[in-house]
Amino acid sequence: MKKKWMGRVLSAGLITVALLGGQAPTEAASDHIRVALFIDTGQGYRGVVPSVTLTAEKGMEVTLAGPDGESELPDLKAKAARYRVDEYHLVVAQTPDWNQAQQVAQLLSQRKYEGSIQVAKRGGQTVYQVVSGTYDTYQAAANQAAAVAQATGQKPVVQGPLRLEAGQFKSLSEAQKWQEAFEQKGIPAYPVLLSDGKKVKYAVWIGDEVSQEALAALARKASSAVPGFSYKTPDSKSYVVLKQDVYGSPDEPIWKYVFSPQAKLTVEAKKAEPEALIGVVERDQRTYRGEMELSEYNGHLTVVNELPLEEYLYGVVGSEMAPGWPLEALKTQAVLSRTRALWQGNKYGIANVSDTVVEQAYYGYGKESEDVRVAVDETAGEAIYYQGKLVESLFYSNAGGMTADGTEVWGNPVPYLRPVESDDTYPMVTANLWYRVQLADGTIGYVRSDLVQQTGDAKGARTGVITTENTNLRTGPSTTTHKVLSTLPSGAQVTILSEEPEENAYAWTRGPFTSAELTALLNANQDKQKAPRIPGNVTSLKVTKRGPSGRVIAMEANGVPIAVSSPDAFRSLFQQGGNSLRSTKFDVEVIQGDKQAGPQFLFRGYGFGHGLGVSQYGARAMAEKGYDYLQILQHYYQDVTIDK
Repeated sequence: MKKKWMGRVLSAGLITVALLGGQAPTEAASDHIRVALFIDTGQGYRGVVPSVTLTAEKGMEVTLAGPDGESELPDLKAKAARYRVDEYHLVVAQTPDWNQAQQVAQLLSQRKYEGSIQVAKRGGQTVYQVVSGTYDTYQAAANQAAAVAQATGQKPVVQGPLRLEAGQFKSLSEAQKWQEAFEQKGIPAYPVLLSDGKKVKYAVWIGDEVSQEALAALARKASSAVPGFSYKTPDSKSYVVLKQDVYGSPDEPIWKYVFSPQAKLTVEAKKAEPEALIGVVERDQRTYRGEMELSEYNGHLTVVNELPLEEYLYGVVGSEMAPGWPLEALKTQAVLSRTRALWQGNKYGIANVSDTVVEQAYYGYGKESEDVRVAVDETAGEAIYYQGKLVESLFYSNAGGMTADGTEVWGNPVPYLRPVESDDTYPMVTANLWYRVQLADGTIGYVRSDLVQQTGDAKGARTGVITTENTNLRTGPSTTTHKVLSTLPSGAQVTILSEEPEENAYAWTRGPFTSAELTALLNANQDKQKAPRIPGNVTSLKVTKRGPSGRVIAMEANGVPIAVSSPDAFRSLFQQGGNSLRSTKFDVEVIQGDKQAGPQFLFRGYGFGHGLGVSQYGARAMAEKGYDYLQILQHYYQDVTIDK
């Protein structure tokens, strides 16, 4: 192996436009990083939720900032709280029956609509409101109400952010007393926290109205029911309306901070041992260092985790490369991930990166470990540069024996990334063994070898019997990507045709694809690319050109060139059951099907990811052979320097 100073990384497929001649992002200069957990800017990662639930073992410190000032909000003694932007929303159902509210919320979930349960008082009675969505216009909410009504049979009501201020008070408890007075009269009322410079003021606002006409009617009703207040339209742009939601049990409601679209909230966990961590329920209940910033951005609730860059890397390295791997491999990942984070600049406007593999995986504190923290600390500040500029550090799981050339991925060369050998076989060596078997009726499929007992040879072929009931016969050697053909009883006799390792990051199969499947896939692609369609059903599928590492860069079907935007697009072109090819380093095998359906096509490939840059498994192998992280980086990256 070559030993030079270079750069590396790992993941399963990072692709950007920068190496195609686009403008690279401005380098981030801060020692902190802002990571979007929920955001939609129209590019990159796009994912939002109507509300988010944060948790902290010792409680949370919440700061409200907006046009009217920045204030630390009073401690509500909450270990969990929900946050939502003050916009239009739907009340799908309102009932005093908790079980009925649960049923409606479950129905919404079954129909793929969001639904949470809000607790309120009306005329002295507790009611449960099933709330769905947030919308920045009344019309958007009304359109959704019609769709939800049709899908669920419920009668959603649009509620909005228009309210009247009844008065301001000296304390939260005083505001809550007046809230109860209004609710006794059947008028929706809420305590409100107002930012006034650095101070917090307390108010009671009434209503959840959608129009000025509705506000006028509410004013008349309130003036009659609770006289003595002016009932004016609030002028604050920095506020939090306090509502309550159910979180688990109806006996344990939690505060819901419904905040101004013109303001933002910053939430920090109170100090705790060993770390002050914030949990995000809607992000798979992960926990995070640092603070959470909540705001409305591009019309959606946006959640950004801000924390020191080096602490962010603790979570990234543990997410991208498994704890327990050799320290030098983990240090390699640390430098690569730091480089990638810095290179992204301010990609999302109010965030540098997302927490997804669109940039690099970041699954929070739960992915940290002591060896990962050591790897980050021992490489602190180090990044990879080419001719004085940060490289776009690229990484993926497995190179399949050799890394890619830029021409094999995007169609153009990358000066600091050229094909090199990569020892990636570890996943195959440690994989379970499967048998490719044939049944008495001629059916061929795959069974895990430990579920078969060999019985001997019959006319030159190995035979065996199934040892467990309801054994699945699959289309390929894995339980995740290959479908079940049939279920075999214990004692079923099979002929063992061959044996293969379970699908893994080094070696894999996809298919078989029928002629009809391929014809539909390819013609849809040809239409999208404005290229000639494939005549008739596909009977011939050939690789016509490979790149320096053996990856496919051109193919033909029935003699017609298959059009792709870039060579790496062949990965996503051949999909089956939502699964793409793992790499473009593959061969196509023709399997004889029945005469009417025509031939079938099996893809056998190597590697996992686009192949540019560092193979994680290759880095692991080099570390196990005694190479340090600088030598590993230099093997995968050419003519680069690694500097602080």
